[in-house]
Formats: sequence, C-alpha cells, structure tokens
Amino acid sequence: MSISLTICAVIRFKRVSIATSMPQDTVIDIQGSNGEAAPNRVTPILSSEKAGWNNILVEYWHMPAHELPPQLLPDYVINIHFKGPARTEVVWDGRLLTKRFTHGEITILPPGLNCKGACLEDSDFLVLRLQPGIITQVAQELDYPDHIEIAPNLGVVSPQIQHIGLALKTELESGCLSGRIYGESLATALASYLLQQHSTSKKRVQDFAGGLPKYKLCRTLEYINENLENELTVAELASVVEMSPYHFARLFKQSTGFTPHQYLINSRIERAKMLLAEKKLSIAEICEYVGFRSPSHFIALFRKFTSMTPKAYRDQL
Repeated sequence: MSISLTICAVIRFKRVSIATSMPQDTVIDIQGSNGEAAPNRVTPILSSEKAGWNNILVEYWHMPAHELPPQLLPDYVINIHFKGPARTEVVWDGRLLTKRFTHGEITILPPGLNCKGACLEDSDFLVLRLQPGIITQVAQELDYPDHIEIAPNLGVVSPQIQHIGLALKTELESGCLSGRIYGESLATALASYLLQQHSTSKKRVQDFAGGLPKYKLCRTLEYINENLENELTVAELASVVEMSPYHFARLFKQSTGFTPHQYLINSRIERAKMLLAEKKLSIAEICEYVGFRSPSHFIALFRKFTSMTPKAYRDQL
C-alpha cells in the first residue's frame, strides 16, 4: 500500500526561531486535516502521492520561513536542500543545532526521533520519506543484525543520495511516465545506500556474481513479455522466481545489463514497433495494449527511444 501523506510542517509568515518563544501568528497547515482544499492550505510543488509508489513518498517544496512543530517521526526522512543558503534551527532529542544549508546538503532523520525546527529564510527542498518496512526488508536481505539504526545527520553531502533524489524529482516532473517499477526501484536503492553508509552497524555487502540462473532469467523475461499491459513492480517480478526484490534486481541487471525498469520500457517500445509495423491497430489501441498509461505518455517515451513519434515511425515504414 502506498505511503500516506502526513502533516510535516506548519508555516508562519514571519521569521521565526525555536531558540526563543514563538510569535503568535496565524499558523498555516501544509496539509489540511481532512485532505480537502482550504484557503490556508499550502501544498508541495511536486508530490508522488498519486503515483502509487510503495514504500516512499517524494515531495518538492518551495517555502517561506516556516516552523516545524514538535513531532515523533514515523518514517525515515531525507531532506535535500536546493537553491540559495537557508539558516535552520533544529531540536532533536533535546539538542539545539543551528545550520546554514547550502545547495545539495542533506538531512537524514530516522523514525522515532523527537524533533522540531524552524527554517528562518525562504527555502526549496526535496523530501524523501521512506517507510521503515523497506529498510527492514533490505537489511534482512543483506544479512544485517535484527536491530538497525540509521544515524541522524544534519547537513551531510552525498552525491549518491542527491542523484537518487534528482532522478525521483525528474520522474515527478515528467508525470511519472515510467510507472511504479521505477519509483520503487529507486526507493530500494536509497534504502540500501542508507544501510551501507549511514547505519551504525557497518557490514560489507556481499558481491553477487554470475547473474540470475538461466531458468529464472527465462521465466522472468517470459513473464514480462506476457504482462506488458500490466503495471509491473520489482516485487512482483521477484516473486515469479521466488527471490527477494533486492537480490533479484541486482542479479537481473548482471544478467541483462538493464535494470528491471529499463528492460520493461525497452520491451514495451519494441512490442509497439512490431504493432505499428503491422498497421492493424490504432496508436491509441497500441498504447493500451503495451501498457502505457496514456497516448501522451506513449508518444513521449517512444520519441525518447526512437527520436520520432509513433505516427512518424509508422508512416516511414
């Protein structure tokens, strides 16, 4: 089930400081309590809430100075700061920390952390919320100890996390053209990276060589080709060959040179080419037949892979 949207902050349209008593201005919710539009509701510029991604919620915000009320975090929260410097005051577990964030700096907060804070200047940031279950699942697959602790960090620089965040942001900007399998694969990659680089329990990740056994690879490719019209996920493909999603994704890429998401999109494009060449179905029918969400989605990806529209491809045959 997709992660639910939670209230993550409130805004006061004055500069605020958590080191002093808060001014008694009108507080404006980021998310209305009943989910309905309201005059004082502030919403993210981008959100994955409707993308159907399991285990992760991604939001991009542009905010004036604002306060984050005291809360006990239910999820892992990764905050990537964008654009100009912004001074922030944060209290977690009773400690007051002050930080002037610059572009690309990242905050990592684990679930169960008591925190509150205030951003004292306008800011742009990308929030990645990972459900604890995905961390636990990947930790078990990597044979970590039963108790996993991701250390909180204020202002770490991590090209890997930034790359994952930017890929998710770009996917939201495109209208989530790549489907659920893309977002969920990046969520798994993020969980793996957090465990490897920010867990208090360090463990060398086993290097799996040789790829999938031939019979499992054939079964997987057959399943993909038989279900191109469906919204496939890595977990579903892994279950076909009775493997964990994390190990499956790693071995699948070793075997094919593609991630499951890349292979799925390539397969859909190749099937679409065949159907366009047969000239029996309309472009809209082909779009539905090979599992694209809409004609515009189909046209955009087809152009990306072939440098021409489906109609132009059919006309030049």
